[in-house]
Amino acid sequence: MNKKHIRRGLMAMAFLGTLWLSGCQATSAPGGPAGSAAAESTSLAPQRVDIRGRVISSRYSEGQVILEVEAVAPSIDSRYQRAYVLVTPTAQKIGPDGGPISISELHQGQNVAILLRGGGRGTLYGVGVARKLWVEEGI
Repeated sequence: MNKKHIRRGLMAMAFLGTLWLSGCQATSAPGGPAGSAAAESTSLAPQRVDIRGRVISSRYSEGQVILEVEAVAPSIDSRYQRAYVLVTPTAQKIGPDGGPISISELHQGQNVAILLRGGGRGTLYGVGVARKLWVEEGI
């Protein structure tokens, strides 16, 4: 009976460890080499993100926001050209000044950079839940 509980505990820990490790995603360091366009901008977001662009539409429902984001121009530093992103209250949201912002401060017309927790369809459309979101100043 005691071995049965230990085995279940080890299996649960292995499962939770697998979930924790699968949630990690490698990104490059913020900014880029000196003189590049990324180094000259005031963005706090890393150079490589899932989507970087302008918010086309914003829908608020039950404490969550669904953003439709479209890239301003094709970029090798952005994974998708368009993304549909669910922003939950638990997502980390960072304003242009580097401080946290509330979910109610997200609106249409803002420039954002987002890391997603979900997959996408090919390289054109991303669908997922925001893990981390940066509001950027004009591109």
